[in-house]
Amino acid sequence: RPRHKKSKFITTKEELSRIRLSRHKIERWCHMPYFKKVVVGCYVRIGIGNHEGRPVYRVAEVVDVVETAKIYQLGTTKTNKGLKLRHGGAERVYRLEFVSNQDFTDTEFTKWKDAMELGNHQLPTLDDIQRKEDDIKQAHDYKMKDKDIEEIVAEKQKFRKNPHNYAVRKTSIMKAKEQADLDGDQEKSVKLAQELEDLEERAQELDRRRTSNINSISYINQRNRDRNLVEAESALKAEVAEMRNATADPFTRRQCRPTIVTRESTTAAAAGIPGSLLVPTAKSMNADAVLVSELKLKSRGSTSLYRSGGRADITERRTSDDLFAVHDFDIKIDLDVPSG
Repeated sequence: RPRHKKSKFITTKEELSRIRLSRHKIERWCHMPYFKKVVVGCYVRIGIGNHEGRPVYRVAEVVDVVETAKIYQLGTTKTNKGLKLRHGGAERVYRLEFVSNQDFTDTEFTKWKDAMELGNHQLPTLDDIQRKEDDIKQAHDYKMKDKDIEEIVAEKQKFRKNPHNYAVRKTSIMKAKEQADLDGDQEKSVKLAQELEDLEERAQELDRRRTSNINSISYINQRNRDRNLVEAESALKAEVAEMRNATADPFTRRQCRPTIVTRESTTAAAAGIPGSLLVPTAKSMNADAVLVSELKLKSRGSTSLYRSGGRADITERRTSDDLFAVHDFDIKIDLDVPSG
């Protein structure tokens, strides 16, 4: 007859750690539909209190998942679930927040084995470890369905005091109340009306808190602005007083302003003469040169203008824009040479 393979019991801490659940993992799974199925039969490191100022932990098996009377914070979520744990022959319910993230120590594993032997309890076999390890892997690979998502949202909403969106929550309560009135369910209608009233009160309270914070911030900002103005005025007064009382220092560079040489003179500006009239042009320079040449010739008495209407011709040449007009004139030289 074929013999059945005898199951082998665990002997080391590492074998038991394969089905240990951490607090982080429990926090992610506490609202999942498979939570109870997966965690029952696994092991956790639970904190049972302090001894001489140091925390004390025990190795415990998860026997059941129950609901406690208190809603508490678990990481980023809220729940009222608890774990019914067994250590040796003792059983007790603990909240999920007391589960440790650290692995079992050798001392804790030894105490757990001693407690199991003392209570005549059988240690888990390697087949049990493998079976629970497969359940944990399936939980990791679980694909959510629409129904699962709705259940998770409803469970999270049950533990949330204030909704994320008051308008959406108010609309859903009003629709549920109208449906209850149509169905003639007065008890449900009264309950929803009370819930709607509580929601309105919480919304008004949050609005008052938000407004008070805004007023406080505005007051602080205005106070800071006034203080900045006072400090700026004080700094300016101190700077002016320091400049007045400053002594001459040959090593300090003096403040000076450059003089712009192209600026119009004060006298011309006061007289109303445009700056363009003060700058000599090429036309006026040519006319002045012709006039100087004429005066020189007259003073010597040896020159005369050849053309008739000489001054008119000079005036005409003065108005010329040619730079060589200065040299454009004829000289009649009539010398009386004595015969002999």
